[in-house]
Amino acid sequence: MSAARAGASDGAPQASVDEQHPWLGLASFTEETRGFFHGREEEVAELGRRVQRKLLTILFGQSGLGKTSILRAGIVPRLRPEGYCPVYVRIDYSPESPAPAEQIKRAIFEATRASGSWTQAGVAAEGESLWEFLHHRDDILKDANGKTVIPLLIFDQFEEIFTIAQADDAGRARAARFIEDLADLVENRPPRELEARIESDDSVTERFDFGRADYRILIALREDYLAHLEGLKGAMPSITQNRMRLARMTGQQALAAVMKPGGRLVSEEVAEAIVRFIAGGSELRNAEVEPSLLSLICRELNNARIAQGRAEISADLLAGSHDTILAEFYERALADQPPAARKVIEDQLLTESGFRESLAEERLVKAFAAAGAAPDALATLVNRRLLRIEERLDVRRVELTHDVLCGVVKASRELRLEREAKEEAERQLAAQKAREEATHKALVRARQIAAGAATLAVVAIVGAIFGWVNMQRAREAEAAALETRKLAEGARGEAEKLVVFLLEDFQLELEPIGRLDIVASLSKRALDYYAGLPPALRTPATERNRALAQVRYAISLRNLGKLDEAEKAAGAAVATLDELRGKGDASEATLIGLAMGRSAKGRIMSQQGRFKESAEESAKALALIEPLASAAGSSTASRRAMGDIAVSHGFNLGRDSDTKGAVEILEKSRAALRSIDGLKLADLSSAALFVEATAWQMDGLATLGRSGEARRNGEEARAIADGILEKQPGHMLALRARGLLMGNLGDLLAAELRFPLRFPFTRRPRGTTRASSRWTRATPSPGTTLPPT
Repeated sequence: MSAARAGASDGAPQASVDEQHPWLGLASFTEETRGFFHGREEEVAELGRRVQRKLLTILFGQSGLGKTSILRAGIVPRLRPEGYCPVYVRIDYSPESPAPAEQIKRAIFEATRASGSWTQAGVAAEGESLWEFLHHRDDILKDANGKTVIPLLIFDQFEEIFTIAQADDAGRARAARFIEDLADLVENRPPRELEARIESDDSVTERFDFGRADYRILIALREDYLAHLEGLKGAMPSITQNRMRLARMTGQQALAAVMKPGGRLVSEEVAEAIVRFIAGGSELRNAEVEPSLLSLICRELNNARIAQGRAEISADLLAGSHDTILAEFYERALADQPPAARKVIEDQLLTESGFRESLAEERLVKAFAAAGAAPDALATLVNRRLLRIEERLDVRRVELTHDVLCGVVKASRELRLEREAKEEAERQLAAQKAREEATHKALVRARQIAAGAATLAVVAIVGAIFGWVNMQRAREAEAAALETRKLAEGARGEAEKLVVFLLEDFQLELEPIGRLDIVASLSKRALDYYAGLPPALRTPATERNRALAQVRYAISLRNLGKLDEAEKAAGAAVATLDELRGKGDASEATLIGLAMGRSAKGRIMSQQGRFKESAEESAKALALIEPLASAAGSSTASRRAMGDIAVSHGFNLGRDSDTKGAVEILEKSRAALRSIDGLKLADLSSAALFVEATAWQMDGLATLGRSGEARRNGEEARAIADGILEKQPGHMLALRARGLLMGNLGDLLAAELRFPLRFPFTRRPRGTTRASSRWTRATPSPGTTLPPT
C-alpha cells in the first residue's frame, strides 16, 4: 500500500515504573511496562482466543476495571509474536481533526510500517473507505521473513462515539459516517459507493479481493454504553456474536497484582489487608476489587513509605476510605496550584454531565497561563498522575488520568460553584447595602437643598405651567406623527403578507401549466424589493416575508433545473426562519416556510445525487410540519405542506430501501391531502399530489407483497387523476402523476399475467413518459413538475 496511509501513532507518555515504584496509580500499563502488569492473565488469554477466532470482538466492562491496560499490556504483547500487528486507535472527534476513517488509515500505516511492508505499493487511494483500504487484491502485509501479518485494529474508549462525538451536528455526522465505514469493514461487505461504481464500470472489481478477511477488530467500551452499542446491530449484526465481559478482580487476582510487582516492598499479610480494605472488608475469597483503585492506593501507600524512609509498606499506613484517598490525591495534586488552575481543570476537562473531556495541549497551557499558573504547571500535574497527555494525529491532547477521578472532580466543581454562588450573593448584598447608604445620604442632602430652594418654588411654578402647556402641545404633535407611522408600517406589513400569499397562489396556478419561469420572475422581484428596504424599515415580519419569498424562489429554480442557485436561496431562507424561531417567532407561517425550505433543500440534494443529505433534510422537514398539520383544527396550508413534504420523505425512504417506512409516510401524505377537501377536486394541485403519493406508495406495497391494497389505492387515484385532467387537460402535475400510476397498475396486472387488461394502462396520455416502478431509478425527485426523463 502507498504512502496515502499516512497516520500518527499513539504517543501517550510512559509512567515511571521500577522496583521501587512498581504501581502506576491511575496510569494505564503499556507494552513497555507489561512486566509489572499482573492479575489479569486469564482474561488476557480468553480475549486473545476470541480475537483469533472471530473478525470482531467486543470487550466491555465498568469504568476502572483496567480495559486499557489489558489491551496495551496484555493483548498487544500476546498477539504480536503470533503474527498480528496491533494498531491501537482512539478516535479524535474534535472538529479540526481529520475524518475518523482517515485517522484509522494513518494509524494503520504507522503501526504496520514497523511490522513489515505491503506487497502492492501505490494501490491505496486518498478518500477511499476502510473496506477498500484493506481489500486491495494481492496487497498483503508481510514481515521481514515474508510471513503474513494480520492487522489488529484496537478501538479503545469506543463509548466516546456516544458522548464526545454527539456534541454538535457536525460531530454527529462524522460519527454516523464512521459507523457506516466500520460496519462495512466488520461485516466484510463492499460499501454502497463502491457497488455503485461497479454498476457503471465492471473493471473496478479487478482491484479488490472480495473474499479477504485477513484483519481483526477489537472494540473496548464501558458497560454502561452497551445499550448504545446495541442500537448499531441493524447495520452491524456481528456486534452481538463475540462479546467478553470484564469483571472486577477476584481477591486472588488482586493479591497477585499487589504481591508480584511489589516484591519485597509489601508482605503477604499487608497485601491481603490492602485487598480487604479496597473490597470493603470482605474476605479474600469473596472480594471484588477495582484494579484502578487498587493501583492508586498501592501507589499512595508506597509514596508514604518512601517519604517516611521505610523499607516496606506497613499496615498502619492504611487508613481512610476509597473516596477519601481519591479526594486527598486530587487535593494534594492541586495544593500548590492557583485556584484558577483548578477551575480550568474542572470546567474544561470534564463535561457538564461528568465525563472526561480532552483538550489540545496548546489551549490548556494558555488557559493555565491566564489562570496565573507556573509555566511548568502542566508538566507538574502530569508527573503527579492527575493529568495525562496523549498524542492523536500529531496533536497532543490532555485529559484526566482515569475515569475514577471524574466523581471527585465533579464533586469539587459542584462545591466550588456553590461557594462561588454564595460569594456572588454576598457581594450583591453588600453592594445593595452600599447603594442604600448612598441613597440615604443623598436623601438627607436633598432635604437640605429642598429647604433652601423652597423660596424659588413660586417662581418656578409659573415657569412650569408655561412649560407644561408647551410640552403637551409637543406630545400631541409627536403622538399624531407616531400614529401616522404605525398606520404606514401596518399597511406595508399587510402589503408584504399579500405579496407572499400572491406568490403562493401564482405557484399553485402557474406550476401545473409549466410556467415556472413566471413564478421565478415574480419571486425574484419580491426579493429585490426586500433587498432595497432601508435597515430601519426591516422588521421581523419583513424578514419572515422575505424568507418565505426565498422559499418560493428556490422551489421555482429547482424545477427549472438551476440547482446551485436554488440551493443558495433555500439555504438562506432556512437560516433566516431558523433564527426567527430561535428568537421566539412561533407563527404558523414561519414554521410552514421553514419546513418547506428544508424540504426544498432535500429535493435539490436528491437531484444532485446527495441522497443521504437529502433524506436528512426531508426528515427534518417532516418533523417540523407533522405536529402542526396533525393538530385539531389545523389549517389547509399546513396540511397541504404536510402532504408535499411527506411525499418527498417517503420517496427518499423508498429509494434508501426502507420500504415499510416509505409506505407509512406516504400514507400520512395521502391522509393529509385527502383531508383538504375530501378529494372533491376543489384544490387540483393537492389532488394531483395525492395521485403522486399513491403512485410511489404502490411501488412499496407491491414490494411488501400487498398487491391487492396497491391496486385498490391505484384505482382510486386513477379516478382522481382522470377528474383533474377532465377539468384542466394540461395539468402537468396530474399528467406526470398519472403516468407513474398507470405504469404501476400495468406492472401489477402483468405480474398477475392479465396482459389484455394491462394494455390500457400502458397507453400513456399525451405529455407523459413511462416511469420506472423502482425507487432507485426514479429521477428527478418527487414533486418535480416536468416528467422524468
